[in-house]
Amino acid sequence: MKENTKFILRVTCIHVATYILCGIIFSVLFNYNELFQLGNTKYFMRPLDSASSLLGPVFQIARGILFGFVLLLLKESVIETKRGWLKLWAIIAVIGIFNTPGPAPGSIEGIIYTQLPMELHIKGAPEILAQTLLFSYFVATPVKLKDTRFIERNKTPLICAVLTGIMYSIFGIITALILNVDVAVGTTDAVAFIIMFAAVLSVYFASKWYQETEHRRKHIIFIISCYIMLAVVPTIYNYLTDSAFASWISLAINIVPVMILFAINYSADVRRDNAAK
Repeated sequence: MKENTKFILRVTCIHVATYILCGIIFSVLFNYNELFQLGNTKYFMRPLDSASSLLGPVFQIARGILFGFVLLLLKESVIETKRGWLKLWAIIAVIGIFNTPGPAPGSIEGIIYTQLPMELHIKGAPEILAQTLLFSYFVATPVKLKDTRFIERNKTPLICAVLTGIMYSIFGIITALILNVDVAVGTTDAVAFIIMFAAVLSVYFASKWYQETEHRRKHIIFIISCYIMLAVVPTIYNYLTDSAFASWISLAINIVPVMILFAINYSADVRRDNAAK
């Protein structure tokens, strides 16, 4: 069970990483903004700046978990065999891309039965093929780390840092929906991304400090530190730049991710103390 859980988590991480990487690269190469407006495509695909599209990477976690469960069935018979990555990719490419049961873009059925432009089928295929190839390779060829002590020592801070990036985006979208602001406005602000990156780093170091210190006021210090980076700093920046997101609502909304981060660190702290006893 432990090995299966590790396998599913690894498959999920690989899927999310390759999905985001290939999505960014090929959306720039083939200008998906224009491609998704081509002919009937605009009635089939949501715009890249829509709330659903921006939340897409978050839902890949669920897709990755599903991949992990299904690939457990192929683990011994395909993945762990010689050239297992190539066999896995062939299975995914044939069943999941070219020979899908429904008329998906890039599939045989899609080309025959849909009215989508051929350009969409052609330009959409490289991303799917590249992503599934990378996915198959890394799933079937696990990287053996010589020293995993860093990951073990920093597991909670790393988890919190990743969650910070995800929640920063999610609660930003929620704020935009409440304020009735176009979500795409925030995607063009380079400084906003720098602030998000700074928040991710700050939460990592704050979590690391929390796990390694016995300071009697560490709970309140951690909460205040996270709240400043996730709520106060972005709010001040939005007001200084007269951003469409400038609102005191964000100060209330971002209490939620701060408390989630605190709960994760507090739980890890309690487990460590219990183990020490």
